[in-house]
Amino acid sequence: MIEFRSIPAVYRPTGVKRYDGNPYIEALPQMEETKNDILDRIEYFPPIFTAKDRAKGELVRIAELARIGSIIYPFAEYRKPASNTTLNIREAYVSRNPCKVETQRRDTMIATMKDLNDEEAFRSIAFKSSALGQLIMAVSGSGKTTLGGGVLAPYCCVIEHTEYKGQPFRRRQIPVIPMSVLNNGSLMGFCIQFFETIDMVLGNTHYAREAKALRTIPLMTLLIRKVVKAVGLGLIFIDDVQNLRAVRGKQAEMVLDLFSYLLEIAGVSLLLSATPALEPVMARSVRNIRKLTTGGMSRFPVMTRHDPQWIALATAVWRYQNVKHPGPLTEDILDAWHACSGGNPAFTLLSFALAQRQEIGERETLDVSSFERVFETDMILLKPAIKALLSGKATDLQKFDDLVPKSGLMELLDQLGWARETTESAAGEPEFEELEEKDNEQQERPDAPARGEHKAGIPTRGKRKATPESATKGPATSKTPQRKARGLPSVKPSF
Repeated sequence: MIEFRSIPAVYRPTGVKRYDGNPYIEALPQMEETKNDILDRIEYFPPIFTAKDRAKGELVRIAELARIGSIIYPFAEYRKPASNTTLNIREAYVSRNPCKVETQRRDTMIATMKDLNDEEAFRSIAFKSSALGQLIMAVSGSGKTTLGGGVLAPYCCVIEHTEYKGQPFRRRQIPVIPMSVLNNGSLMGFCIQFFETIDMVLGNTHYAREAKALRTIPLMTLLIRKVVKAVGLGLIFIDDVQNLRAVRGKQAEMVLDLFSYLLEIAGVSLLLSATPALEPVMARSVRNIRKLTTGGMSRFPVMTRHDPQWIALATAVWRYQNVKHPGPLTEDILDAWHACSGGNPAFTLLSFALAQRQEIGERETLDVSSFERVFETDMILLKPAIKALLSGKATDLQKFDDLVPKSGLMELLDQLGWARETTESAAGEPEFEELEEKDNEQQERPDAPARGEHKAGIPTRGKRKATPESATKGPATSKTPQRKARGLPSVKPSF
């Protein structure tokens, strides 16, 4: 269940000239000073097991292994998308400053508009959106959803405005909401999910009921404008975008059109998360993909056995032994552990927990055979995918469309300039295509476990420049970034 809290607006100096004088931006949580400060905030390591814990019964100790899955390790690759997201939330409000006359005129027009299909009325007032889109594309289990939830946790709130600079200003502002693309890629379901999420956050609105009465996508998209204005929405985190691959015909491109509509017409920034399985959809709609990455594009490469970051992750996780006879972490154990995880963060945690689950009540220790056995038993269904990751061969990897981009997609990425650290804003007139098809599929909403508070004293992460080839080449060099604890206190992520 998503947890949103209601807080009174507190206006703070932003330090950015184009942000000053905008109550929507000044009321947001204080922006961190450095990229590493954001990682300090989102990292999480639960309490390690003690001798007292290891003396408990077998089933109790097995149940306690669940805390391993709550570990959030702040990889160096997280720095770029985390900082981009923090800025993109604010950028969405630059062109929607409620204190400016042109914004007030536009807001009044939307609020009083009776015919939601009156497109000419909307176009009568020029609007150049400052919203930005960002795409995170990485294999399953690399931490995309965890990163998004951790970065956006402080913004999961409803900000109650009452007065700004001595003038009445009664507004309710929702900085961010989480959504996901349904398994069947339903366009109608996605629109309904948007309205239901807003209703759930506010608790006293009925936008979903109003949307269902409209019954057509074009009218719903116009209602989205009205709702975005009414709730001061800044950013939408859209997970599982790769589910668009299940859509036949032009439906997938129509969903991407809707995303472009949210950016250019509604003025809402987007954070998209997907696996490389998104490739077929991307290849068919370069125009939309370019717009959806104006605020950045990030990829998380697979970690090799001698990658400093994987070794740091394994070292940190190894402290969570709940067997009666915990032992040291050796090179042989690291070899076996990486062999049954493929360097994937989620598989690394999973194999460690499953190995202990098998050993508790049996040998009560972890060694090479523990990981070899769990690889041949509990993780047998993942074995082909993990072997493909370990081989690094294109012929093996391409059997799993959510593990690695195909060659055609890599060429597209190069053409779009996504290898650069910065991206240029898309220029030109909006190119949103009218959405006319109707889909009656039911919607779903994502839930994920909440995270806990920060705990220090964990091995420092390595710093590595991400490259598409890093998954198959040798170990990367490491330079440990020096970070100072600073910024917002830890908040339980709400995704």
